[in-house]
Amino acid sequence: MLQLTFFKDSTREQPSSHSTTASGTSATHNDIHEGDIAHFSQVGFNALVQSLAVQQGFQVDVIRTVYKYLISYEKTVEVIEAMREAAKEHAVAEILSRTEEDDVEDDSVKGDSVKEDSIKEEEE
Repeated sequence: MLQLTFFKDSTREQPSSHSTTASGTSATHNDIHEGDIAHFSQVGFNALVQSLAVQQGFQVDVIRTVYKYLISYEKTVEVIEAMREAAKEHAVAEILSRTEEDDVEDDSVKGDSVKEDSIKEEEE
């Protein structure tokens, strides 16, 4: 007879074939069918890549490309974080250099208007 158990029977001990995940929940390896492991692995990987892309501000394809050249997801996270830091530093440098250029241009325009004002005063 087939008996389905939906609630854990606390009176009998089950063999320990489970592990605790990073979130603290318990996942029994027997709960996943052998044929589904690859699919669920891919779904989990896709979710991690998407999450990292959103967190670090890169496209998913960039994350996947970096991952392809490294030996682990952990190394990928390290490289992506370094890339983000480098991008921020480069952006700051570019912004500063462009605002300095704008200041120089503003000064030359101000200088020209001062010259025009002094010429007008001399003519009067």
